[in-house]
Amino acid sequence: MIPGATLSRWTMSYFAAALLFLLLAEGMLAAGLWKPSADIGDPITLIIVHCVTIGWFGLLMIGALLQFAPVLTGAGLVTERLNLPALVAIVAGLAALICGFAAIKTGSPTVAVTMPVAAALLAVGLIGIGAVLFTGLWCGRSAHSAASFVLLGILCLAVTVVLGVGFALVLSGATDVPLLVDLSLRTVPLHAGFGLGGWMSLAAIGVSYKLMSMFLLSPDTSRTRVVLAGGACTFLTLAVALFCLFTHRDVIEPLLFISAVVFLGTIAVYATEMRILYRARRRKTLELNSIGSIPAFVLLALSMAALVVSIPLHADDRTRAAIVYLFAFGWLTGLGLAQLLKIVPFLTWLEAFGPLLGRRPTPRLQDLIKERRASFWLAGFYLAVVSAAASIAANTNAGFQISAFAQLICSAGLIFELFQVRILANVGAIAKSSPFHQPGLLIAKINSER
Repeated sequence: MIPGATLSRWTMSYFAAALLFLLLAEGMLAAGLWKPSADIGDPITLIIVHCVTIGWFGLLMIGALLQFAPVLTGAGLVTERLNLPALVAIVAGLAALICGFAAIKTGSPTVAVTMPVAAALLAVGLIGIGAVLFTGLWCGRSAHSAASFVLLGILCLAVTVVLGVGFALVLSGATDVPLLVDLSLRTVPLHAGFGLGGWMSLAAIGVSYKLMSMFLLSPDTSRTRVVLAGGACTFLTLAVALFCLFTHRDVIEPLLFISAVVFLGTIAVYATEMRILYRARRRKTLELNSIGSIPAFVLLALSMAALVVSIPLHADDRTRAAIVYLFAFGWLTGLGLAQLLKIVPFLTWLEAFGPLLGRRPTPRLQDLIKERRASFWLAGFYLAVVSAAASIAANTNAGFQISAFAQLICSAGLIFELFQVRILANVGAIAKSSPFHQPGLLIAKINSER
């Protein structure tokens, strides 16, 4: 295969946009725009939440799938023409959504326009690129079991988008039908469940099966179907709860508890699978992305166990917010940042030095990144997340703001390291002599452009 031919042109653009939204969300937290004592349903809170979920998680996962979905299936995507339009639509839609929540906060009548526009742009962007990914993964689903996780995750994404559009229409005042308003209010836990647990976690689990196996040089594990079945049962239960909104609302809370218990069991099996991958690795020295992913797996298990315990105990909103914070930043963000520390150097090396392989000496992949500095920032990030979650549970505003600021600084440090990788700042001048071509910062250069 021609070096560089399989690079996704727009993956780095998705990653860059995702990281900017992460910094924006963390910056708002560090600035005190949300505190443990504040109302969780406040419009400013919703701005932060959607910067994290759509801007950070969504764009990160889509960017990764544009590059690695063909790796899962052994075949290319059906088209790449939607990659840039989808990115523009999602970013513009999220910007409109932020303006819509700000309009709600200030009481501005512009919410009647901004929220429907946001809903339309986000639906077109997310469903459009989701359909491209789903089609490619479905056609090659037999190549690797990880593809099935992502397929299920994309179905959950579709449900999340539909529920989100309903929320936007209700908030904008475009509809005041009592039934729709009531349903929108009651589907908030389901919206979060399908989004955080379904789309983001199942896709992350699926991609991690392939990436961890590839980077650790480990054989595929044997119980992926058990994990997949557990994930499917979890979100089938959530789907039943969604339909029960129209008939038996009294069973929704028990169904949410059942889905959480099933997902916890699924995570337990997944954790043992990851342990097997680590133990069976042929790469004896663990690299930063592999070491840095371990806390994410631990925090996933801890946050899910805490969620299961919190439901029958009827924990207050503050406790559940702390659990969600640990899940979102400890598990999803921690795993994402840790893997970016390998993915970005890997793709940069392929683009810059892949065409030179066999023609002249090339730098090692690990030469592209200063792992000691990056490990410092990543460790600090995890510590800040745990501290922030503890501050939320303890309802300590000052402690949370300090932790959020530390989290912001560590994230910025990691992003700076990724920027250094992309511009090859850590590679000597000799390695970058002609016929070397500098990689594009945000857009990968394919062979025809060299």
